[in-house]
Amino acid sequence: MRLLLTHGFFLGEDAKEQEVMRPYPPLGILYLCSYLRARGFNVDVYDSTFGARQELEAILQTGAPGWLGVYGNLLTRRNVIRIVQTANAAGWRVIVGGPEPANYAEEFLAAGAEYVVPGEGETVLERLFSGDAAPPGVIFRDASGAIVRTAPAPLIRDLDSLPWPARESVDIGRYLSAWRSRHGAGSVSLITARGCPFECRWCSHATFGRTHRRRSVNAVADEAEWILEQYHPEMLWYADDGAPRAQRAEEGPMCVTA
Repeated sequence: MRLLLTHGFFLGEDAKEQEVMRPYPPLGILYLCSYLRARGFNVDVYDSTFGARQELEAILQTGAPGWLGVYGNLLTRRNVIRIVQTANAAGWRVIVGGPEPANYAEEFLAAGAEYVVPGEGETVLERLFSGDAAPPGVIFRDASGAIVRTAPAPLIRDLDSLPWPARESVDIGRYLSAWRSRHGAGSVSLITARGCPFECRWCSHATFGRTHRRRSVNAVADEAEWILEQYHPEMLWYADDGAPRAQRAEEGPMCVTA
């Protein structure tokens, strides 16, 4: 079975982000990738950050189609819908997730997505790829065309049980080079928790719900130390919801939570 994960951000098409030039890898789909690989699935990642729309479309239109998972947010909505349409026309079975599809499921289903995953994706994708046509945690259209919302999927309580994001599936060196060429220092991201302890009305809680689940201090420190040894960045960015924090690498590994 062909399994491909991607997202809708193309740095080469975003003049403002090229000015800022502080890109980070898509940790969400890299977590999905490592989780599924640990369960025996053969998963590829197309990192659109340094990719091109034409290249992704060529991949979708070449060879046998399979399952495509696409992460989308407010800023990438148009790109994601176009990717969904292209993949659907080429025969792919498309799943979309992230805060934007969760809030506009009907629009993404109309574009050609077979499933919308409004919450945490690991266990949901595992069940879909294993043949469960209606697992907890999905929105889809049944044979009559009616929209079906299954019960929410249970959230993963023990975040330490998750494998680290599959950073080997993207070119971390290219991210570091982009940072260093513009800012003189490279940065790599990681997370210490899922969800947020705050209740800001303008922020989406669609993916992780109104929870704040933390990794253990030791697990975060181990990952931070591994990143420093593997990629030698000058900075680490703790990309938790509600608590963004950059840390110089010479400060040493540290767990930062809200």
